[in-house]
Amino acid sequence: MYGQISHRFGVFRFRRFTRARYAAFNSLHRVVNIGRVASYIADCQLRKSVGTLVGFMFSVPLALYAQSEDESDLIELRSVQVVAPVASVQVSAEPAVLLTAEDLSKHTVSTLSDVVALVAGVDMRVRGVGDMQGDLSMRGGTFDQMLVLLNGINLTDAQTGHHNLDIPVDISMVERVEVLTPSMLLSRGIVAFCGAINIVVCEVCRDRILAELYGGSCGTAKVSALATKHAGTWAHTVSATYGRSDGYMENTDYRLASLYLQSVRRGERHNWRLQLGGQAKDFGSQAFYSLSYPDQFESTRTLTASAAHVYRGDAMRVESAVYGRLHSDRFELFREGVAVPASWYAGHNYHLSDIGGLRSRLVRGVGRGLAFVGFEVRHEGIVSNVLGEPSVYGLCEPPSRYDHASSRLSQSLFGGYRLSIDKLTFEANLLGGHNSMFGFDYGASADVVWRPSAQWRVSVAASRTYRLPSFTDLYYRSVNQMANPDLNAEHSTALELRTEYNTSAFRLLATSYYRAGREIIDWVRLPDAELWYSMNHTRVDAIGAELMASWKAASFVDAVDASYAFCTVAQDAGGYLSPYVLDYLRHKGVLTVALVPSRLFEAESAFPLRLKGDIVYRCREGNYIGADGNLTPYGDVLLVNATAEYPLRRLTLFLQFHNLTNRSYCDHGGVPQPGITFLVGLRFK
Repeated sequence: MYGQISHRFGVFRFRRFTRARYAAFNSLHRVVNIGRVASYIADCQLRKSVGTLVGFMFSVPLALYAQSEDESDLIELRSVQVVAPVASVQVSAEPAVLLTAEDLSKHTVSTLSDVVALVAGVDMRVRGVGDMQGDLSMRGGTFDQMLVLLNGINLTDAQTGHHNLDIPVDISMVERVEVLTPSMLLSRGIVAFCGAINIVVCEVCRDRILAELYGGSCGTAKVSALATKHAGTWAHTVSATYGRSDGYMENTDYRLASLYLQSVRRGERHNWRLQLGGQAKDFGSQAFYSLSYPDQFESTRTLTASAAHVYRGDAMRVESAVYGRLHSDRFELFREGVAVPASWYAGHNYHLSDIGGLRSRLVRGVGRGLAFVGFEVRHEGIVSNVLGEPSVYGLCEPPSRYDHASSRLSQSLFGGYRLSIDKLTFEANLLGGHNSMFGFDYGASADVVWRPSAQWRVSVAASRTYRLPSFTDLYYRSVNQMANPDLNAEHSTALELRTEYNTSAFRLLATSYYRAGREIIDWVRLPDAELWYSMNHTRVDAIGAELMASWKAASFVDAVDASYAFCTVAQDAGGYLSPYVLDYLRHKGVLTVALVPSRLFEAESAFPLRLKGDIVYRCREGNYIGADGNLTPYGDVLLVNATAEYPLRRLTLFLQFHNLTNRSYCDHGGVPQPGITFLVGLRFK
């Protein structure tokens, strides 16, 4: 019954085109190849959605601004410092790791992937540079087990975790990055297997203009601009980015364009955040998924939108959000105009996926603590020529080559209670969910926090969570891959102990954890076989520790950050090879130093040069089969990045070097990363 409802609901979502547009689509299909048809469909849908959402985005603020509001209230609101974003996932537990814009200014970073890679407990496995594609995971997990949130909104891709970072965000927009564990998310009704990152952008609402322009190695260039302007009680932000590169080796060129719009209203009772973003990527994906067919290419289009509202009453708070994400993906195993397709090649892969949901939560004081209860409804759907079941509905209506579709509907109820007694805080959460494809499941968490003083914080957390298979896990088939539509959800039980010490100049954080995973999903094969299968492993357990320390000074050494993470994974693989679960970071260390040389001579105002250096050590477990056919261990690598900055009033000139020692290494088997590269540019603020 639920499956039929979900299927019809998914069909209804994809029947947005008029009959006239269907006729145009069908006539076009007869005279052009499927690649151009897919681009036509995606672009039409994106333009339609953009027009509707842009109108909604700007008409609502104007309508609300037209309401009468006392001028003294406006002055009072401007003087208030808002610490948390409108849709923040943070409730009582602090993020496991928090990187603010000030922290990011100490590092050598040019992309969002660079930012995430600085966190010791997070594994950022990059294929394409320039944020083209990267697999994000943490604590020995896989890229599909990690959630990605944008301003607290869960935009995790349902097709595959490879597309989780396809979000219209430039590094210049980032105000902070929060790394969150499963127990920190359940009170918001979000179930995460091993963790999540929450990327908070454009939170600063003062009037401002930011711009950045740089160029460098391999024909790399990027320009980005951001502007925020107040209009009454509303603050409107627009940001645009364009980037390109010829590639550091054959077939690694790319083009990137993104646009992001946001409107924020902060009032005495009501807060609003409306956001809309679009992104387009085209990139050569040399040997991304197969060394046997290296001349691959991928083109993606992404549209995201959300509206979040917070109502603050005298004794309660109501938080609500409605959101959606549309993603188009075209993958070419043989890049058009570059490689000659094999005789068996039937054509490119085309996927058009969407997610949409509504989440609401009520927080109210009960007794000596806080109680919260909420619900979420989330739809995930896809039409494709590969993924899903054969279908003749919606965009799959003949003679469309989109002849497969799948959709699922999830509903969840959650609640919890937090009690504070003197220096102790207790919190417990419970979530029950039903999915139209996988039935009922549940998540639970419990936290105890002890603050013996203003500087010390000790916490213990336990959680039980689950993850549903992606559409790729369930349906993908190729010449060397065979998916399993009978996969089950995977489950984990985790324990964590954290100790933190904080002062104005020094911070120390030590964490240890254990995660027991059951029915883990992975692509595996036997050493002498060529076909990869998706299957549920019996058991994968991870145990590890993380240590972080930071020191702020006002001398020649401006700041020092050091972190180290250790992880070991025990699995029952049965002799299988795995590209994901059995490959993980055993050791990762990061050392960052920021220097101001002129402070040695007390001449900082006359010569404000700043130097920054990042040293990253990674030791990865696992092996891969190289181009020579031999099994090759990942081993370890030491990477050095450096930056020199010279501020000139509103302008800052900078020079960046990545992989300064020109080390050869692979994040993914058979996909070499670039050697030494440089970027030179300027920022305007």
